[in-house]
Amino acid sequence: MIIAALVALLCLLVPSAWLVRLRWRARGAGFLEPEPSLVEAAYLRGGAGRVADAVITRMYDDKRITVKNDKVMVVEPMTHNAVERALLKHCATWSGSLRTLRSAIRRDHALEAVHDSLVKQGLLLTAKTWRIWRRMVTVQRAGLFVAGFITLLLLLNPRSYPAPLILLPLVIAGIVVQVTCRPGKGWIPYTDRGRAVARELVMKDSWRELDPAAHPEGLAGIVAVRGFTAVTDDSLRKQFEKAAEQSEAARRAARRRRASAYGSSSSASSCSTVVVGASCDAGSGSGCGSGHGGGSSCSSSSSCSSSSCSSSSCSSSGCSSSSCS
Repeated sequence: MIIAALVALLCLLVPSAWLVRLRWRARGAGFLEPEPSLVEAAYLRGGAGRVADAVITRMYDDKRITVKNDKVMVVEPMTHNAVERALLKHCATWSGSLRTLRSAIRRDHALEAVHDSLVKQGLLLTAKTWRIWRRMVTVQRAGLFVAGFITLLLLLNPRSYPAPLILLPLVIAGIVVQVTCRPGKGWIPYTDRGRAVARELVMKDSWRELDPAAHPEGLAGIVAVRGFTAVTDDSLRKQFEKAAEQSEAARRAARRRRASAYGSSSSASSCSTVVVGASCDAGSGSGCGSGHGGGSSCSSSSSCSSSSCSSSSCSSSGCSSSSCS
């Protein structure tokens, strides 16, 4: 009986304590001052897909690129941040659709820097912490079941008292921990503070503006907060909608291929395990299946490389005539 009680304590206390520790870490203590940048706001609101759409919209709105007939053409190779440089990099080497460019940006290493920055600010959790937290909920639930079962058996055995009277309050406390310390709904690994900041973006006067002329970040700011469905430019919105439909069709086809080849040893390589929504169309407002997804591949070569695009502009010979279709 003593051994049974010790097993119950071990199964209950260890995962419960770990779960409480993870929940405490997820409180967060960060803040953005004075306001988030465009890419930070987009990442907090919709992950990598939202960042890709916001950056494409910004460069389109500035007339640095054109989007027509599902093709992206660089008009003026000027950039203001690493994600914009990533767009030019992929335009220099890719010949595909807008869908291809959006997918390439989502998987680019520049998005890792955005995620890492928000982690350092206490607004997001690391990929490792997020995975452990979600798994620990299951482990604690299993330990709670074992402890509850042992406690019930001890309660039915008069010779075991007072052990069950000690275990019963602990089991109840474990149930409270299970309910209150599980991660929040959704696939973005917010801390409490990060979730609050993401909500505040919709409520703040400067960011909830629906008029591009009045928004501090223009049309791109509206996309960052609300997604491309809020784009007021009919032509651009239809291009995004078409690209999103193509992405969804491609994902369905990929799922069918994986289902037909279930059990095979082949697997897609991942360029990143920390980028939120890297392999799904997070920019359209649809959810991702997992909190952190990596793409199947990353482009590692480019005629308009990061070294040549490290400044605010690239040479016209390297980029201006390039297109991503």
